[in-house]
Amino acid sequence: MDYKLSRKVDASVPRNRWVASLSNGETIYENEIEGEPPAWARLARYVEDKNLSITNLRLQIANTEVKLPAGRQGYIQKKVAWLLSNGVHGVRKCIGYVQDGLALIYEVDEYRGSKTSRTVDPGAPQTIYRADLRKRIPNAVA
Repeated sequence: MDYKLSRKVDASVPRNRWVASLSNGETIYENEIEGEPPAWARLARYVEDKNLSITNLRLQIANTEVKLPAGRQGYIQKKVAWLLSNGVHGVRKCIGYVQDGLALIYEVDEYRGSKTSRTVDPGAPQTIYRADLRKRIPNAVA
């Protein structure tokens, strides 16, 4: 099965992106392929099918890199749209990690700065769990 994942920066990899390190030594870059599910969903299927884990996740945006701690129970990626009353709008890219049912999420936007929030684990499809935990967590992979 071709998961259509980018293992290097190519034309399908946006300037603002997440980068995942995997337990088999691979590095996967967020990519955008028309007609395909989001890269995070494709990565979730790949790690499940190959019994892999994400060992680290980072976000590269606006010439800045946010790097999460290694070896967490799960990692989170999502996007949050925002709109101001004057019609200005954008998308905050979010990455985070899960440990013991709680999540720490970093939201970054190149125009509006960043913020950090603590919350409960949002679960799938935002969270991809470590391989040894997926069998114990219902609906762990989308």
